[in-house]
Amino acid sequence: MRTTVELPDELLTRAKVRASASGVSLKQFFIEAVERSLEPASRKVRRTPPAIGSRNARSIGVLTAKQIDEAMFG
Repeated sequence: MRTTVELPDELLTRAKVRASASGVSLKQFFIEAVERSLEPASRKVRRTPPAIGSRNARSIGVLTAKQIDEAMFG
């Protein structure tokens, strides 16, 4: 289907440059851009943070590097 869309000159220039650098036609570039923008937003999985220390008062507030990596990167 054909349609007409008015774009600011600078935006069209940037789109042409990006399409050319990606090795796709301007038409294909816009098709992919619109498809990406219409995809449902991905939901991030929220993890429960690790407990800090244990019930023992002496170890409260101490996390190992491994615990920090696990909390941040899974």
